[in-house]
Amino acid sequence: MKIEKLIRETLFLPDSVEITDAAGPGQIEGWDSLGHVTLISAIENSFGVSFDMEEIMMIESLTDIKRMLQVKGVTDF
Repeated sequence: MKIEKLIRETLFLPDSVEITDAAGPGQIEGWDSLGHVTLISAIENSFGVSFDMEEIMMIESLTDIKRMLQVKGVTDF
């Protein structure tokens, strides 16, 4: 599943909400502290990866998520 679609489905966002690489917590409706934890869990399950607490706290944008996925060997996101 593409990461933008996963974000949209996890945070229950309509298609009209634009998800850019610069978007992050506090910039997208529902991407608050609880939404962040929910989203990270969905990403871990969907892409078969695991993030430690330090990595989770470093995520400030979709770009950060993509970069961390690449480090973990995921390229199709």
